[in-house]
Amino acid sequence: MRKSIAVAKGDGIGPEIMDVVINIFNKVGVSLDYQFIEMGKDVFLAGHKMGMTSAAKETVENLGTLFKGPMETPKGGGNRSINVTARKMWATYANCRRFKALPGVDTIFSKAGVPIDLTIIRENLEDTYGGVEHLLTNDLAISRKFTSGPGSYQIAKYAFEYAKNNNLNSASETVQSFFILLFRF
Repeated sequence: MRKSIAVAKGDGIGPEIMDVVINIFNKVGVSLDYQFIEMGKDVFLAGHKMGMTSAAKETVENLGTLFKGPMETPKGGGNRSINVTARKMWATYANCRRFKALPGVDTIFSKAGVPIDLTIIRENLEDTYGGVEHLLTNDLAISRKFTSGPGSYQIAKYAFEYAKNNNLNSASETVQSFFILLFRF
């Protein structure tokens, strides 16, 4: 059975690169059905404060998967970033990126005999994503950073479970000082 996913091509170079990626998926036989939705700059400019229509939101929630290109939030309109809005709306607290050398693809690392198999998991909801920012002067701004014990625990647990479930030989954790001082395991 083919899986259906929502696809938002995005803004700027988004539509071009998303077309290429979808073409690659089709050429290599990835079995997906695409439901294209509108999100991003043009949707903001059409008057949707979240950068997505209610139909787009409903499609993502019904399908459970959103594959999206780069998105832009218009400057100066007081709108929250479409990327942060989507992360918070659907509680996508973990950004998981896998980097692995492909057989037959020459890189500086493969030529040096260095195998690449690295996964980076980054927390997506806290830190400076809270969006609490103030312009102090014409050329100086301050951005507040928020880190909670439960949020830190959630991402650490996800990372180590990912390592265990994917039979990774080792895992390293980098932490924020708040986590070290106030929320020890």
